[in-house]
Amino acid sequence: AAKIIKEAYSVLPIYDKIVPTLLDAGVWKLPETCNFSIGVPVGPMLAKATKSVSEIIDKFQGREYTCEYKYDGERAQIHCMEDGTVEIYSRNAERNTGKYPDVVDAISRIRKPTVKSFVLDCEIVAYDREKKRILPFQILSTRARKGVTINDIKVSVCTFGFDILYINGKPLLQEQLKVRREHLYNSFEEVPGVFQLATAITSNDLEEIQKFLDLSVNSSCEGLIIKTLDTDATYEPAKRSNNWLKLKKDYMDSVGDSLDLVPIAAFHGRGKRTGN
Repeated sequence: AAKIIKEAYSVLPIYDKIVPTLLDAGVWKLPETCNFSIGVPVGPMLAKATKSVSEIIDKFQGREYTCEYKYDGERAQIHCMEDGTVEIYSRNAERNTGKYPDVVDAISRIRKPTVKSFVLDCEIVAYDREKKRILPFQILSTRARKGVTINDIKVSVCTFGFDILYINGKPLLQEQLKVRREHLYNSFEEVPGVFQLATAITSNDLEEIQKFLDLSVNSSCEGLIIKTLDTDATYEPAKRSNNWLKLKKDYMDSVGDSLDLVPIAAFHGRGKRTGN
């Protein structure tokens, strides 16, 4: 029962809808009544850490998989409704629309005429359009969180799309990634430096994947995300899945994961810890 409630909340994180269903119909009816709805962010699917290319090949043996650049930016979920309204949500389901008016403005340019509504899973990164290169996350973090106007923008961004969860009234969570990616590629036009599809290869060759990892790092990315394509490849909201693996250059053959930390206190050292 707890698992069913957790899964329902990951798809529809609104207690006002979940609780009445629990009271009226019971926990077993939640999957039928609390479904994915455009305009309500689902929990993002996350990747488990891995330490080497050979480990990836071993884990995904016998399955087709794709390798994508892992961009160093802010995870975003873009919801575009049929009436043209656009909302942008963070990884934690916070409304970020006011932070990225330039991304909202670009939607009309990047979606094809046949696309009336969609939910896009993507990464927003700081981008230097003159030099055509990705900038560090620290530069993106200097952008104001709310009330940003296009005229005030000092940090340009590029949106890198890597998954689509909903298209023209149809949820795609239960589709295999290969199908979702076809929808993604057929639904948007790339605009260099504004919207681009995640750079990816489909290969099970160790040397080729290693070279692709090096290319990603040289392109100012963190490493690679490796995903199954057509077996166990549905979208799993709010789950750190074995079907998505992340390989980052900075923890290969080391701790196996990265930490984002914020210091909250400090003290002066004593004895041998005294600074000069």
